[in-house]
Amino acid sequence: MANEEKGLASIGIKISINSEEIKNPTGIGDIGGDASELDTTTFNDEVSTSIPGVQKQSAWPVDYLYDNKDEDSDYRKLKALEDSKEIVPVTVTFPDGTVFANTGRVTTKITGVKVDSLVAAVANVSLQSKWAVTNPNETT
Repeated sequence: MANEEKGLASIGIKISINSEEIKNPTGIGDIGGDASELDTTTFNDEVSTSIPGVQKQSAWPVDYLYDNKDEDSDYRKLKALEDSKEIVPVTVTFPDGTVFANTGRVTTKITGVKVDSLVAAVANVSLQSKWAVTNPNETT
């Protein structure tokens, strides 16, 4: 198996917020989170012990190229969602067909701008639940 394909390129990842695809995304945050550790160590233990607690997820970022020329520009749509304070669906589709779904409230901002660089922005989604995963060739 010398020609076995390894890994998955990020080319073609699709991000949708409120069922609208982000046109020019450049990065996304981690999908998933780590559980907190609840200390169960007693005087009888020689090493600390714990059990998993609540899964911690911070605001989930989507980096994108800033554009506000048209009514359907990413920045305008995301800013309108921020102003509405609505909880909206978020989906990420990988090139292999894996779909990650969640919901959350959106905020957006323009990131720092430097000389001779593109103006960029970030949308942060305050997630409301765990990510649901649909594997390739499965239906929800």
